[in-house]
Amino acid sequence: MFDLVKKGIKKLLGTEIATRTTDPNFYGTLHFLPNPDTILRKMGKSQEVFDAIIQDAHVIGELRPMRANIITKNWRILPGGDKPDDMRAFELAQSVFNRPPVPATESSPGMGWTDVFWNMQQAILRGQRIHEVVWGLQDGLQVPVSLIDRPNRRFVYGLNNELRLLTREQMIEGVPVDNYKFLVARHMPSFDNPYGVALLSSCFWPYTFKHNGFRYFTKFCEKYGLPWAVGKYPAGTSQAQIDELADSLARMVEDAVAAIPDAGSVELIETGTTASTLPQERLIQICNAEMSKAINSQTLATEINGQGSRAAAETHRGREQENGAADQKLIESPCNQLLIWMTELNFAGAAAPKFEFYDEAEARKDWVEVFEGARQFLDVPVKFAHDSLQIPEPVDGEAVLPRSVAPTVLPPGAGGDSNPSDFAAGTEGDPSPVTDYANQLSVDAAGSIKQLTDVLRNKANNAKSLEALRDDLLNSYGDMPSDDLVKVMQFSFAAAELAGRFDVSEGR
Repeated sequence: MFDLVKKGIKKLLGTEIATRTTDPNFYGTLHFLPNPDTILRKMGKSQEVFDAIIQDAHVIGELRPMRANIITKNWRILPGGDKPDDMRAFELAQSVFNRPPVPATESSPGMGWTDVFWNMQQAILRGQRIHEVVWGLQDGLQVPVSLIDRPNRRFVYGLNNELRLLTREQMIEGVPVDNYKFLVARHMPSFDNPYGVALLSSCFWPYTFKHNGFRYFTKFCEKYGLPWAVGKYPAGTSQAQIDELADSLARMVEDAVAAIPDAGSVELIETGTTASTLPQERLIQICNAEMSKAINSQTLATEINGQGSRAAAETHRGREQENGAADQKLIESPCNQLLIWMTELNFAGAAAPKFEFYDEAEARKDWVEVFEGARQFLDVPVKFAHDSLQIPEPVDGEAVLPRSVAPTVLPPGAGGDSNPSDFAAGTEGDPSPVTDYANQLSVDAAGSIKQLTDVLRNKANNAKSLEALRDDLLNSYGDMPSDDLVKVMQFSFAAAELAGRFDVSEGR
């Protein structure tokens, strides 16, 4: 009996129960999930409204840096493993990504990978972007010969969030799609909203208010941009004369010339409203700022409004890097899915290669940090360092830039497995090189040691007792210059290495 209960529990745990078929808020006769975007649904708009928003001058100005941040990035294919099939899958992936995803024909100019990356990146703006994969044979292997972006209006999601294609025969619920056929890039999808969150939807109301504001702003400029011409007439003037005076004033707007009766007068009254207080202009600025926040998560780069230019640049750069990294991950996902499909279709069981964006400058910086740490306990080949940093080795006699930091020269065998007696022997005419190396370490470490000793001396001079000095040093250790501490430790380890080897060689 207990075994039957356990089997029942396991079966229950492995079954979905909170599905849409049991959801009291879901209309049971539907076989698909409508796009839950509240803006588009309540306004009765389709995604075509996004095309109009993109045409806004401010919005397109925000999108161009966003696009440039992706299409100017370096990207590469990395092998998934080192087995023969892994490397064959890697070589196949390289051949596919080395040619255009949409080849040019007599009737079509085709598309490049930068175009595909931008279309995938637009999932952030539109919620999702879907590409159809057209497969073909290459040397007996299944490869994608074309990667075509399809409009979002052609797709809906089923009750279990499965993708469905709208056709002429199935215009409402759509038909299921085949495996290996459609690559989907989505922005913030969820169970309730598999269509993803569209940033342009957040721009809808600011865009609408802004363009309505332009109409009233134009009327305001027409009405208040010029001084008011006020005509004065004496009491008893006939209506015909009043009308003639008004017509003359109206013509002043175009010709700046008017015929005024001798008994009348004209006074020009300028509005006291300044540009900084125009409500229409302020409305447009607010709408632009709201759209900037929705698209790029910041406003300082485009709507400075009195802020310092340095603050604007730093803020923009930080947000740009964060958003750019997220955009890269969104594009990498469908590209890696394509590589997985290629591997499954051609090399079953092999590890799929990986697609990734990378920053060449950041990659070099990472390698520098790796070498700085590794050289403390490993022998790093010079050729490997040059290859990793993509800096060619200088040939004999070639001029080189001076090093900003003098290299730490270790004696023969230091850090390696050579016999300490080789180190003790030194070179001809110099039976003991320890003194030279120790002097060099002392010179290299002098600056760092001085900074630390200055800190310690200052604390010692200001301490009221030995106990207070002890507590002060313990509390402030974390505030000491860490770079200098690291350098001193490095020099200390090197000096200890030299001293130890020399003692061994001397039989001490």
